[in-house]
Amino acid sequence: MASVTRVNPVNPVIATALVQKTFQQTVFKYVLSGGGGAIALVAATAPPVTDEIGTTSSVFQVKSDGLAIITYGDRHALDVNTLATRVGRIIGAGSLTGTGVWTFTATGTLTVTEPTTLFAL
Repeated sequence: MASVTRVNPVNPVIATALVQKTFQQTVFKYVLSGGGGAIALVAATAPPVTDEIGTTSSVFQVKSDGLAIITYGDRHALDVNTLATRVGRIIGAGSLTGTGVWTFTATGTLTVTEPTTLFAL
C-alpha cells in the first residue's frame, strides 16, 4: 500500500492559526504607500495592473481607496519578489529594494506579502 505524507502541520485548524494551503494557490497582498509613483489605483491606472494580476490569480479584489489589492492565485511559480517587480514596473519606474518591496523612483513603495492569516486582511 502506498504511503501518504502530510504536507500541512499537525492539528492545523486551531493549533497553528495559520493559513492552510492544500493546492498550489495562496493569498498575496499588495499595498501602495507614499507619494510620487505610488499613487492609488484609479479607473485610468487600474486596468493594466489588474490585467497583469489576472494572469496568475483566480480571485482578486482592489480596495475601494485603490491602495491595496488582495489576490488568491498561483503560487507554484510565483513569489513576492516576482509579483512586486511585475506590478511595480506597470505602475512606475523603480527597482526591487527588499523582499517583496518595489521602491518607485518618484518616491513611494509597493509591498507584496504572502499573509499567514486571512483574519488580518
